[in-house]
Amino acid sequence: KSNGRCDYTAPGDCADGIEEYRSDYVDPFVSVLAEYEGRANVVLVMEPDGLANLATNRGHPHCGNKATQAAYKEGVKYAVEQLASKAPSVAIYLDAAHGGWLGWENNMKYFMKMLRDLDLPW
Repeated sequence: KSNGRCDYTAPGDCADGIEEYRSDYVDPFVSVLAEYEGRANVVLVMEPDGLANLATNRGHPHCGNKATQAAYKEGVKYAVEQLASKAPSVAIYLDAAHGGWLGWENNMKYFMKMLRDLDLPW
C-alpha cells in the first residue's frame, strides 16, 4: 500500500511493514525486557494461532499470499532471535494452535517444516 504496510492482495515483500514491525514494536519491547533481564520472571506467548494459520490456510488469499508468508515468517524469526539474544531468561512459548488445525497430517507436516525452515535459536 502507499503507506508502506503489507497489502495482502498485492505481490511484493512487505519490506516497509517488516521494518516498522521491527523498529516500532519488537525492538522497543525487547529493550524493556532486556532492561529487566534476570530481575523478573517473564513468560511470553508468541503468535497465538498465527503460525498455525499460515500452515492451515495456505489456500486463502491473505494467508497464502507469498508476501504475507515471507513477511510473517521473517517477523517471527526476528522477534524470537531478538528475545533470545537480548533477554535470554525470558521463556518463550511459541503457540502451535490445537489439534483441530494441526491434527491433520498434511497441516502438521507443513507446520513442522515451516518451523524448521525458520531456524529459530533453540
